[in-house]
Amino acid sequence: MGTYLKSIVLVVVLLFLTTFGIKNNQPLQLYYYFNIGTLPIPLYGIIYISIIIGIIIGMLVGISSRFSLRGQVKTLRREVKELREKAEEKKREKPEPPSPIEEKGNSERGD
Repeated sequence: MGTYLKSIVLVVVLLFLTTFGIKNNQPLQLYYYFNIGTLPIPLYGIIYISIIIGIIIGMLVGISSRFSLRGQVKTLRREVKELREKAEEKKREKPEPPSPIEEKGNSERGD
């Protein structure tokens, strides 16, 4: 069900972007500092380029945080492994006393 919903949303977004491009195809020239201008680019091209640049910047920020999180996960897994090893050592060193329920059951049987 989720795959169909994602496909429908994707088709609607693509239709919106296509009709937006068709309706806004007037050439536009951008000017920067010192009167530096660009070649005439359609309005939809400028908006699409801006969206793509935003996506790329977001991905770069996500990648950097992902690498830092990956290092934290590695450290935490190492700690978990060490703690499990310590717990296993303690289990081997000292046997657990029988639980009170087991003792009560044995005394009622008359063993």
